[in-house]
Amino acid sequence: MRDADERRGARSKQVLVNNGVYVYGAGGHSLVVMDVLRDLGVPVLGVYADEGRRHPKHGSVLPGVRITGAEAFDNLTAPFVMCIGRNSERAEIVAALHRAVFFTAIHSEALIAPTATIGEGTVVLHRAVIQANTHIGRHVLINTAASVDHDNIIGDFAHISPHATLCGHVEVGEGTHIGAGAVITPSVKVGKWTTVGAGAVVIRDVPDGVTVVGNPARVVPNRTGQQLPNGEY
Repeated sequence: MRDADERRGARSKQVLVNNGVYVYGAGGHSLVVMDVLRDLGVPVLGVYADEGRRHPKHGSVLPGVRITGAEAFDNLTAPFVMCIGRNSERAEIVAALHRAVFFTAIHSEALIAPTATIGEGTVVLHRAVIQANTHIGRHVLINTAASVDHDNIIGDFAHISPHATLCGHVEVGEGTHIGAGAVITPSVKVGKWTTVGAGAVVIRDVPDGVTVVGNPARVVPNRTGQQLPNGEY
């Protein structure tokens, strides 16, 4: 595993020019990410939030940093971190901020294999584990104590929730949410923009755009009551 001080130094180099980062989002998830930044010794220069996105009002304060509107983003030169927990919203905002530079925030107590690769803007929280030859995409959230084993491929904008376990050779598609405590067994492929419910045990491939729950995991009918034959996939 990579030494914690080495990881801390590598990430800090990204912001030496401006001595800090901006945070986008002012909800509960932003407080967790700001703890990661404090752990890394990276100052928060400002917190930005869109009106109407379930955030505190502009002008209020999070841990000593005032919240303002996002209209100034195009004029910012420092990197910033996306602190939006919902995958679809995170993707939407990143697409709109096409000129932005993003910071990759990895807690010093996360364990990252030297052969793992992590994309721009991804956040890896406390005690998460990412094992050998795994590729994590852009703007992914690897949440507290999640375990991503060897040779995994995690698509952009995915979210691996607290204490989820992904065994070896698992593939998770773009925008997919793996719920808290879920288990994905070896060599399973989970499609794009799919939801795996908390505590689910996934033992076979899952298609795009569905929700699966239970042990073993089964597709939940959509709002029209439609599902695949026998509730299976």
